Amino acid sequence: MDKQTINSLEDIWPMQAALNARTGFDTDAMGKSLAGDENNAELRLKVGKALKNYIDALADECRELQHCLAWKHWYKEAKEGRQYELQDLQNARVEATDMLFFWISICQLLGLAPADVYRLYESKLGINHKRQDEDRSQAEHNQHEDENRNVV
Repeated sequence: MDKQTINSLEDIWPMQAALNARTGFDTDAMGKSLAGDENNAELRLKVGKALKNYIDALADECRELQHCLAWKHWYKEAKEGRQYELQDLQNARVEATDMLFFWISICQLLGLAPADVYRLYESKLGINHKRQDEDRSQAEHNQHEDENRNVV
């Protein structure tokens, strides 16, 4: 691949779509098709299968990031009061970047473009601030889950 300048999600989006297409999942096309035909059961199944693959990959990257920590309570680090100490900053940064690859792929499968992500983030951020301002408890969470239906 030729060196490209990346300054935004808008720059990354088509590169990730091209990378995914090389592996057999045209995430961009699938997401756009789904957005145009949400009731197509065959397409929903195809997208669901691809989504499951990317969710599993993202979860694995989360586990790999966790392995950059001294998280096991029975090891020496924990006994010395250093449980959860970040032990491998460089690898942690790479794992977080790997998570971005799969996160973008998931967004594409769901028919989201960068502008959609920005809009949804802004809307959800308002809800999250409201939840903190109201000092809600975890036990109350299900009572307010419908707030997510209003994120547009």
